[in-house]
Amino acid sequence: MKKKFAVVVSSHGEVDAPSISAYYHNIKHIFAHVSEVMPIPKPARLLIPVLGSIIQTVKTKRLGYRSPMNRISAKQTSLISDALKKYPNGQIQAQVDVDIFNAYETTPPYTEDLIRSLAGYDGVVVLPMNPIESAFSCGALCRFALRYFGDNAFQKMRVVTGLWKDEKLIALYRDYVLAQAAASGFVQGGKNALIVALHGTVVADKNGVPVKFHNGLAENQTLFQLFKSALKSDARNPFSLIEPAYLNHQVGGKWTEPTLRQTIERLEHAGTESVAMFAAGYYADNSETEFSAANDLQQSAFKQKKYIPCMNDSLEFAALMAERIMQTAKGLLARQALGQAAKHSTNVN
Repeated sequence: MKKKFAVVVSSHGEVDAPSISAYYHNIKHIFAHVSEVMPIPKPARLLIPVLGSIIQTVKTKRLGYRSPMNRISAKQTSLISDALKKYPNGQIQAQVDVDIFNAYETTPPYTEDLIRSLAGYDGVVVLPMNPIESAFSCGALCRFALRYFGDNAFQKMRVVTGLWKDEKLIALYRDYVLAQAAASGFVQGGKNALIVALHGTVVADKNGVPVKFHNGLAENQTLFQLFKSALKSDARNPFSLIEPAYLNHQVGGKWTEPTLRQTIERLEHAGTESVAMFAAGYYADNSETEFSAANDLQQSAFKQKKYIPCMNDSLEFAALMAERIMQTAKGLLARQALGQAAKHSTNVN
């Protein structure tokens, strides 16, 4: 008899219909998750969602901006679902039927609520929609599993991991960025640079003491180096400089460097003429990438500026995510089989 697995495509989530209520619940969820990893004073947890929701609502309505992140994430889930249906027939299809769900960590439908509702499934595979593992992403999903599936958590649920060092993802990034650069007129021999934007993280508290939790910094650095090496070793590469830039927030302590502003200033001082930027630390465009970061790039002094969108609705990206989901499901089946064998052995003895 086939098992029934749920696949959860989990994105961070952003408010796409600005209102004080929507931003309040969004910020409240962010602080609730973050406070499980690092200390945030209770007054801040209570006050910032209230003030932040008012500020964000006024700001977004004044600027006329609406985040596309949730719409893109829903489209990605649909494309991944289609790719799963086309996945080559094999042993796993004979063992498992799959239902796929789209959820968000900080906006409805909430990832935590969805995972809690999946107890009736034989297994749950979660795909975090960013490549970096940390206590805030993969760690939060594991906490949800322990919270709702108890001692059986890791035979019930498995998270897709290792994408920050995935050779196929790096190759996909490389080919995509080089095609975008060529289409935008970047040629070899020029004073060209690529800024690789990564999601920033807290590296130390306000007193400069390094954080003790898993902040994803090593994964960010590895992703950048692998991507840079893949570009540098490709004969099509038009970029003489490839530099990282972290997109940071403002609270929690000392954040990662170099920031985007620092990287832009360094390239301006170096006489760089043409710059492209690609947010390798994100799968879907959002307010941090296509709005804030892209605007910073457009305000720079470079002669040519190109913001390269995230993978978004790439069919090749969806196919790769489907492949990684099926591999993870296969691993979960194997883990369950080992658990059943151990249980049977204990009962026999």
